[in-house]
Amino acid sequence: MAKFIIKLNNNVVDHVELEQGDVKIGRKAGCGIHLDNLSVSGEHANIFTIGEDSFVQDLGSTNGTYVNNKKITKHHLKDGDSVVLGKYTLVYLSEATRESSAFAKTVAITGPASNTRPAPAAKAPAPAAKAPGQAALITLSGGGTPGKRIDLAKTVTNLGKAGKRSGSITRMPDGYHLAAGEGEVPKLNGRAISGKNVKLRNGDIIEVAGARLQFHLK
Repeated sequence: MAKFIIKLNNNVVDHVELEQGDVKIGRKAGCGIHLDNLSVSGEHANIFTIGEDSFVQDLGSTNGTYVNNKKITKHHLKDGDSVVLGKYTLVYLSEATRESSAFAKTVAITGPASNTRPAPAAKAPAPAAKAPGQAALITLSGGGTPGKRIDLAKTVTNLGKAGKRSGSITRMPDGYHLAAGEGEVPKLNGRAISGKNVKLRNGDIIEVAGARLQFHLK
């Protein structure tokens, strides 16, 4: 399912998944995506999603709708497009291309398939009977588009650039744990991690492979 990462003053404030059909964006309380700011018109724009395709259309707004710094009337959205409505920026992420993006390959590399041998330094634990919650990493800087979300869907998620595992996040029965990789020691909330692994908490900031990421747990 495609989604928007909603940012205000370059800070991520929400994530909205796009359902099939129409959804209005605006300041009115009845809008599907409600942006409560005077820079946004009551009914500013409309998003129409059919299958894997989404389109944005301006609804005669006062300040206009911009996609990648260009004013539009109607636009077929592509993965990574930035839609600006007043003071808000909505980054469009397409489900079809999200996991194959360069960011996902170079900053968060999913663990090996069950029929392949893992990297020597990574010991994959037995699958947890039940996940402790839905977790994800949100890019803050240094790893591609700010606000990019990577779901931690695998038991082990390796972090780093292609061919070099700088760290890993492992899902265990009691939660998610961060461990160091090859050479570089990741930082957690500004401090290099100590020991074999450290349990992550919602909102923790991870610095690894030149990227700054925030851990989110629902």
